[in-house]
Amino acid sequence: MKQFFIYLFINLTLIGAQNINLYLTLIQKGRYEEVRENLPDLLSRYPDEPGVYFVQALINKDGDSSLSQYQKLIDNYPDSDFAARSSMKIGEYLFARGLYSQASTQLKQAILEFPKADHHQRAMDLMVNSYIATGEQDSAKFSLRLINKLYPSLNYNKYGLLDISGYNRDPKLVRLDLNTISERIKIVKAKRTKTNSIKKITKPWVIQVGAFGKYNNANRLKKQLQNSGFPTEVHKINSNGKRLHAVRIVRYQSKNEAEKIGRSVKSKFGLDFRVINSPK
Repeated sequence: MKQFFIYLFINLTLIGAQNINLYLTLIQKGRYEEVRENLPDLLSRYPDEPGVYFVQALINKDGDSSLSQYQKLIDNYPDSDFAARSSMKIGEYLFARGLYSQASTQLKQAILEFPKADHHQRAMDLMVNSYIATGEQDSAKFSLRLINKLYPSLNYNKYGLLDISGYNRDPKLVRLDLNTISERIKIVKAKRTKTNSIKKITKPWVIQVGAFGKYNNANRLKKQLQNSGFPTEVHKINSNGKRLHAVRIVRYQSKNEAEKIGRSVKSKFGLDFRVINSPK
């Protein structure tokens, strides 16, 4: 009897997997409505199958809602193959929306957190493009070095950012002149004191939630945040010689207040943020 139940469980699992693959094939062929009609039955028959929730997110017409479904799948089934695929889908969606700052972070996680996934090269391609779009070449190089240590067989040279062959060299210690450093620190402190005495902003803290090469992408995010009640501005900035459009929620009297709002924004929109004091 015990063997019978084990046999039944294995067969039901295989049947469930076959059904999921069938519906994924239908989605690839663009037969979304057919899948939507059968989704309630799938959810009823396989309530603990992560693949069903992956299908549900794939056919969701609301992009923001599908992101929540992908994230819920990752949280509830972190060891599932569909968790890895969901992480990649989130990254692809953010990249397609032009949310490059968030996309680079998500795609990096999709690589590092799912070592058995088969999407590493594509995720890395999109990650590098996201960093380049926001002028963060140094971050791209750092991430490539980190990923190279884990997955040396991937193609890194095609990005032309640095020589991968030098990654594993032992770093050399550099002797520091403490007297020179102390003098520089004093000069910097003096300049800061002078600047602060000339001009003080009553509410100096802002929350930066993205930086885009194209103004339209920045303006789209600005309107989305404004519609949700966040006072948002777009500012032109220079990063590594490249002109970007930074999206900032303004302004707050204290850093704690700004960080609290930043966490609220991240919870609602999934946006990473930086709290900045008196940006130019």
